Amino acid sequence: MNLIKPRAWKLEETSAGPRVVISVPGVWPVSVFLGLWLCGWAAGEVAAARALWGFIQSWQGGWVSLFPAAFLVVWLAGWTAGGIFAWGFFLFSLRGREVVTLEGAELRVRLETVLGLSWGRRFRLQGMAPAKLVLTEVSLKKPSFPGAPSAASLSHIAIEGGGKKWKLGAGLDEAAGRELLHVMVSRFGLPPSV
Repeated sequence: MNLIKPRAWKLEETSAGPRVVISVPGVWPVSVFLGLWLCGWAAGEVAAARALWGFIQSWQGGWVSLFPAAFLVVWLAGWTAGGIFAWGFFLFSLRGREVVTLEGAELRVRLETVLGLSWGRRFRLQGMAPAKLVLTEVSLKKPSFPGAPSAASLSHIAIEGGGKKWKLGAGLDEAAGRELLHVMVSRFGLPPSV
């Protein structure tokens, strides 16, 4: 019984060239928590916007009375920015994936959400450092049954180039990480590790 489920990846052949898709396993406790938190976030957003609108309508003048409105504007901006980040993370946790494509002389790595929203980075192949497989030992504090593993070895591929870094496929098991590194070097033209 695996307590930590490693991620899986697949290589797809498209008309534009090879594409690697690394799916994110559903982490339902995170999705449920964020879904509930976002309900509270929406209530806070509406309440603050209503309070600010009410203040604007009833403002009689005077600079001292603007401090509460200024605080609400700053708070609302931060709350909105945090909510946008939480929405992105929530949508990614539902059915997100990492997608790697080759576009000309650039490697493009994107995180895609369930609604097709995406963000990512582009790396010029010419200036990239050799990709490396990084192994991470994850210790499991209390095994749930006798004989259960006390640790799991997960990996990711470290990509660097042009002052940018990316941890590709964080959570792959070691064998899948080695296979993916081989595909990235042989099919996508990443510089091989020395």
